Amino acid sequence: MIPPTLRHSGPRPSASLISLPPATPRRPLPPPWRDTRVLATTAVLFTFMIAHTVLETARDALFLAKLGPQRLAWAYLAIAIGAMLAVTAMRQWGRMRDPRRLLIGFLAFAVAGTTVIAMTIASAPYVVFVLYVWTGLVATLVVPSFWTLTDRSLRIYEAKRVFAVIGAGGTLGAMIGSATAAMLGRVVPARQLVTVGAIAFGVAMVVAILLAPKPREAVAVRPERADPDARQRSRRYVHLLVGFGIVSTIALTLGDLTFKRVLAERLAPGDLATVFGTIYTGLNVLGLVIQLAVTPRLLGRLGVGGALLVLPIVIVTTALGFALTGTLIAILALKFGDGGLRHSLHRVTNEILFVPIPSAVRDGAKPIADAVSQRGGQAIAALLVFATASFDGSRGLALITALVACIWLATLVVTRKSYVGQFRDTLRAGEAHRDAVVPGLDADSVELLIEALSSPDEVEALASLELLAQRGARLPALVLYHPRQRVVRRALELLHGEVRPDIVRVLAHLIEHSDPEIRAAALVASSRTKCHHEQLVAALDDPDPDVKAAALIGLVDDPGHASDIELGIDKLLRGTQAERLALARAIGYSPDERFILVLRDLLAYREPPVMRHVLAILARAPELADLEQLLGVLEDPHVRGDARRVFLAVGTPGLRRLISALDDPRTPLVVRRHIPRTISRFGTQQAASALVARLGREPDGTTEFKILRALGRMRSNDPRLTVDVSTLREYARRAVADAARYATLADRLAAEPPDRSSPAADLLRELLAEKRRYAIEHVFRTLGIVHPRAGLRSVHDAITGSDDERRAAAREVLEGLVTSDLRVPLLTVLDDELTPDERRERLGTLAVGPFGSYEAFAAELLADPSESVRCVIAHHVAERRLVDLKPDLARLRSLAGPPMVQHAYEQALARLDA
Repeated sequence: MIPPTLRHSGPRPSASLISLPPATPRRPLPPPWRDTRVLATTAVLFTFMIAHTVLETARDALFLAKLGPQRLAWAYLAIAIGAMLAVTAMRQWGRMRDPRRLLIGFLAFAVAGTTVIAMTIASAPYVVFVLYVWTGLVATLVVPSFWTLTDRSLRIYEAKRVFAVIGAGGTLGAMIGSATAAMLGRVVPARQLVTVGAIAFGVAMVVAILLAPKPREAVAVRPERADPDARQRSRRYVHLLVGFGIVSTIALTLGDLTFKRVLAERLAPGDLATVFGTIYTGLNVLGLVIQLAVTPRLLGRLGVGGALLVLPIVIVTTALGFALTGTLIAILALKFGDGGLRHSLHRVTNEILFVPIPSAVRDGAKPIADAVSQRGGQAIAALLVFATASFDGSRGLALITALVACIWLATLVVTRKSYVGQFRDTLRAGEAHRDAVVPGLDADSVELLIEALSSPDEVEALASLELLAQRGARLPALVLYHPRQRVVRRALELLHGEVRPDIVRVLAHLIEHSDPEIRAAALVASSRTKCHHEQLVAALDDPDPDVKAAALIGLVDDPGHASDIELGIDKLLRGTQAERLALARAIGYSPDERFILVLRDLLAYREPPVMRHVLAILARAPELADLEQLLGVLEDPHVRGDARRVFLAVGTPGLRRLISALDDPRTPLVVRRHIPRTISRFGTQQAASALVARLGREPDGTTEFKILRALGRMRSNDPRLTVDVSTLREYARRAVADAARYATLADRLAAEPPDRSSPAADLLRELLAEKRRYAIEHVFRTLGIVHPRAGLRSVHDAITGSDDERRAAAREVLEGLVTSDLRVPLLTVLDDELTPDERRERLGTLAVGPFGSYEAFAAELLADPSESVRCVIAHHVAERRLVDLKPDLARLRSLAGPPMVQHAYEQALARLDA
């Protein structure tokens, strides 16, 4: 059996951890290549890309041979115009919402049009121009329809997992199509390839009819939870993606034109089909390798934003290299970078950019966005070619390509930020807005509140009274005639400073009131005006403690009753709790430095009702507060909030005392743990800097956690507060290392055979899982301090929850905020689908072990900094009778520590010796 000390001393590093949900086990998803839906979708793209690449090879060869490269710009311009007209017409056709039917219809359209062109290709040279435009038009219609259907058939968390596989199918199809075109180009004229393309399009249409997935139903959003602002942000994001796509297409089109111009200048027309087929085959092989081996790793390592940088950097360097040198190898490198990355890494990341857009916006906007960005970019590229025709041929065009690619890189910064923002909107959906600000009161509002004071409804009258008092409005004397006694008492409590003449007249009436609290308040208020002296003296003998205390405080300046006053106050102070409470209430009506000692004595009784009244007095008159006594009050949960308000009222001296107490190792732990929150209430730069400075060297885990929470609140309330980001990031790295350590230790424990299970092993397993979650929470809280506007609280809740949609959105937000040195190990620790070996490989040096024996594993746990872990593993060592670890246990027993911990070591050693 587990000793009671271990059962009851479980690892509870902070109160917040009790509410932290345990990691929810999720059913592992099948690998993409074993998912029938993914394979069916991939087959559709595979067959289409075979047909498209065959037709593309034929059109390039025929166009350059019969019309020459100088007319390519006109062809791109015509494609752009045709695509825009086609997409506009598509939107007017009853606004079809089924992307599957739309895809099949476009493929049928491609079969018919390509068949007609194949039959007439030899009739006139202009048909070759029509073929070039037609090939681009088909791609403009079919490819966006396919990816729209794919987006609609997958969920957010599936997209990054399967897009690379689907894209690899398209790349493989393009490779086979280009290889087929290259082989056929050696034995048949290039125009016969158009017929082959028509047949291949027919096959693609049949495959789409049989295998294309059905779109899943969009999740309806309840009207009360819909966010119009978020929808508007989604539309702005689509516009941004259109601009991003236009710039990238301009750069890629200019690079493609440069490549084709160079080849047309240096090759014979009869060799173009074979050369293009061979080059395209090589490009597609390279693209397939990149798609399968590079794209998943780059997406995991760099995230979507980082992966999008790869292609523009390649274009900038190769285009600039050709512009400067004019060597063939540079232009070939440009084309290989373009061909290898555009339809693999670049295509996949571009499609992922559309995933976070709500389907209601995406379905209507994506075809237009693809058409405008792709064909609009090509049209602008064509116009640039016309405008720069006087430049130095191909090298001048390459220089323009490099400049546009630089602009492309600049647009990535804005696009990446908006992409992350879309996932933030996903996480915010349905959440309550916690922050609200009560607006200021104008003259009409004040008048309405004054009218509400006469309401017979006690709650309404009190609320109006509080609002008027908080804003310094003048209280009418008639409120003292209110029929509800609570309203009258509260109005008298709010009378501070000089009492107005109209109030004095009402006080004469209230001194005779039946309610003793009202009589007491009226007496104190009368003492400030030096009126009703006789009633004050008579009240010294009143049996009610409130009235008597009010008379004593009201007559404190009367030299004729000085001895009676002193004795009376001392008697109340030493009396019952009710009498001390009455004394505190009376002083509260008229706080003065003469009552400092009385207030300290009242606090010393540690009676929460009395303390609450005393602390309210000190908050109004902070010059009366004793900071040393006030510091000790923080340990009392009943009045802790009241004590914090006093510290805040004291101001800078109070903050300095709190900071010195936090740094002082002699400060009792029960007080220390509540100092960070108290410091955070100041909300100043000095307070934030002090908490950050203490974070890395605080020995108590609970206080450390409360420092994190305090800093998080401060930065959330005022993001303009500056913090030492380097210190916080270093702290986050240490927390990630802790999470990695406990994750790999838990993996090692899980590898034990089921017959080795025991109560201590089960407890140790739960403890390691809790330590891992605790370290992960530290990481997210630290990141929330560094990025206060990022909504890291929602990200943490989503990424540790069971909703796969929200988990995927949270991962994207995290990838957009955190650098890879922190992001990769953090996501590795969070990924429950990884095997222990995969986790160890990804964590690298952060992983613990491997352990040659179970004794080595247990020895590692005995050296853990956590006392709770050491206690449990000590019992487990005795349970498994690992006698080789007796020296380690003896060493731990010799160290100073809590009695309960030492007892656990002694029990373990005794069991090993038995």
